Order: sequence, then structure tokens, then C-alpha cells
Amino acid sequence: MQINSPFRIYFAPLQEATDYIYRNAYSKYFGGIDKYFAPYILLQNDGTVKNSHRRDMNPDNNLGVQLIPQILAGNSRDFILLTGLLQENGYREVNWNLGCPYPMVTNKGLGSGLLPYPDRIRAILEESFPKIQGKLSVKMRSGLLTSDEIFQVIEVLNDFPLHEVILHPRIARQLYKGVPDEELFAEAGKRIKHTLVYNGDLTSPEDFGRLNELFRTTETWMVGRGILKNPFLPHLLRNGRLPDKAEMEETLKNFHAEIFLNYSKILNGSSHLLMKMEKFWSYFCDAFPDPHKTFKRIKKAANIARYELAVSENFSQLRSSEQ
Repeated sequence: MQINSPFRIYFAPLQEATDYIYRNAYSKYFGGIDKYFAPYILLQNDGTVKNSHRRDMNPDNNLGVQLIPQILAGNSRDFILLTGLLQENGYREVNWNLGCPYPMVTNKGLGSGLLPYPDRIRAILEESFPKIQGKLSVKMRSGLLTSDEIFQVIEVLNDFPLHEVILHPRIARQLYKGVPDEELFAEAGKRIKHTLVYNGDLTSPEDFGRLNELFRTTETWMVGRGILKNPFLPHLLRNGRLPDKAEMEETLKNFHAEIFLNYSKILNGSSHLLMKMEKFWSYFCDAFPDPHKTFKRIKKAANIARYELAVSENFSQLRSSEQ
């Protein structure tokens, strides 16, 4: 099923999953993404930014990728410092995370933890906007505990010149359970003055077709886990068909090989590398005919040699399923 109307696809940020190594490999082998959003950066207790976050934001590590960095800030000081750092590195758009649903973040009044407090959001924007340059977008959930929290936040956001707002219509306490609230998204679209981007459970052309019918004025869709599990999804949406099976297998193999090679260059020790690749395969296994067995082989690999054997077995399984 091909979507005929014009549309844009944004790649959602997922902590520990969509860093610059993943983004660069994905752009090289699959493409079809209009903007990549980076996992959030934040200030540590000592006022510094982690080296890994700096490395992920380094423009030299993101050549050829239209990257939008994301900040996690619960006060204007952090907001201004982080956006300033990113602007010094040449970024002309920054995204503010008001959507992270995990308690370790929300309990600190960050991410979705700010949504019950529209006055705090207003104060941060009022103090920060005069001191930042470039575009600001916002990625948010519908609320922390209740979905009606969003409407007070929208009233605040409407008073500022935001570039766009990305809405995942779930409340934080749902995490990724249940289903997105499509009626709420439709109502938010009526009330908000900014361009509204849809995010949440887009995994197939059927999803896109149905949501296109529901939200006819929406032209931009953010996809995260759907792409991690099916890297060919943007190609399928844009072309209405998949590449032939031999080309798909070769692309998946090359994609994995590049990611494995580049992680091996920056991670210390085989255990760290294996943990990183296990995270990668927790999504990537869905591109294989038996995801459970595919992932189980990876999890059982106790060293690099056994990991490489598991990878070989997984691709052999993929090849035999196509014959």
C-alpha cells in the first residue's frame, strides 16, 4: 500500500539505540528519512555534558545526515546552556524533550514530568527564547498521569514561535503499552497553532494509510521502533514495494557489518560490544522470519567468536526462508 499524498518521515530518537553509528549506517544503506532526531543530551550534576553525548552531537560524526539534536532540561539555565552548546556546533534547530516517560527522568521534573506544570514550561520559554538562536521544536506526550494535561500545555506553546510540535498521544505512565489516543491527537490538532507531527506505533503501510485518512492535514510522521524492527519501512512507504529478496538480504548483512565494525572501534572490551549488539538485535531480530530464535542465538553468545557464529546462523536462516 503506497501513500500517494506528499509526506515526510522523521526518525525518532531512542536512547542507546539510534546514536550516530546507527544513524550513519542507516542513512547509507536505507535512507528515505527527512530528519534524524538524536537522543537527548542533558547537563550532569557537575554542569558538564557526557563525552558520549558530545561525540554523538559532533558534526564530524554526522556528515550527510540532517540531524536535529534534542535537549532534556527542566529549567531555563540548563535550557540556555545546552542550546548554546549545540548552536556553537552549527545546529540551527534544537528539539526540547517533553516526552520521555521513564520514572528516572520524570521524577526529576524532566521530560513528561514537566507536562503537569504549564507555568514552569512558560517560564522556561519566556526566559530562554530571547537568548537562543535558530529554530526550536518540541517533542511531547499527551501528559504524565492524565491526557488532559496536554491542553494547558498547548495554550502555553501557542504563545511562542515554535518551529513544530511532535506529539506521541500516550501518557507517560503507559510507556509504550496500550494504543495511542488518536482522538486526542485530532483534538490537539484543532487547538494548536503550530505544525503538528504524529508519533506513535507506525509500523506498516496499513498504519500510514489509516492515519492519513484520519489526519488529512498531517504531512509529517515520526517513526522509531517501526524502523528499528523493519529498516525497509520508509522504502516500502515511499515506493509501495520492497526490494527483491536477494537485495534485502545483502543490505541487511552490510548494515549489520558496518554497525558491528564501528562499535568495535569505540567500545572497550568484548563484553561492552556484545551488550551493545544485543540491544541492536532486540529490534533487528524482527526483520527475520523467527525473531524469538534469532534473538535467542545472540543472547546466548558468550564471546565474539560465538556471536559471529550466531550472526552467521541468523542470516542462513533468513536465506533458507527465502528459497
